[in-house]
Amino acid sequence: MNLNSGEKKALAIIAAVAVAFVAVVGGSVAFLTKDSWSGDSDSEHSYLHLAVGDRLVRVDPTRMCDVFLENCEPEDPADARIARVPVPVGESVVLSVSQDIAEWPSNLVVQYLTPNGPDGTVVPMRSNSTYTTVLHSTAERTLIAIEVQLPSVVSAGDDTVSMRGFLAADTSPEGLQLPGAGGELSAPARG
Repeated sequence: MNLNSGEKKALAIIAAVAVAFVAVVGGSVAFLTKDSWSGDSDSEHSYLHLAVGDRLVRVDPTRMCDVFLENCEPEDPADARIARVPVPVGESVVLSVSQDIAEWPSNLVVQYLTPNGPDGTVVPMRSNSTYTTVLHSTAERTLIAIEVQLPSVVSAGDDTVSMRGFLAADTSPEGLQLPGAGGELSAPARG
């Protein structure tokens, strides 16, 4: 088959465009998925945003392991630090999670201080449901702590799943004396 110079030029342009298209698409896919190649991408990108009044606070993981409960940061659960984000009585906090948290199932644990003592609630969050929620703090139900728990693939043996990580915030109002050791919230024991 003999092609004239115009046809050869058109085929060369089409081939160059096809090669450029493949290079751009391949490069874009590699760039967009590069974080999924490393095993610790969750710990670098997982966070909560807590908006209280005109403040927006980013809460990074308190403790995070990989899905097999290995490579934990910090290594010793006793070294985990809980963020301090006071929510005054009568105000609300808007809680938003990062996309990588919303893609997977998690638990939202909310603790209040009531006239009858502490009262906690665990709300299972479905996967693929990016969410923002509003939590209110009142005199009858003072918001004292928020925690988002991320499950692992490790079973505790009694049909429960061990948590691989958590992001926590002490939201007790300034000056509130909590029952227990010196009025301070302490990090829960983690395995």
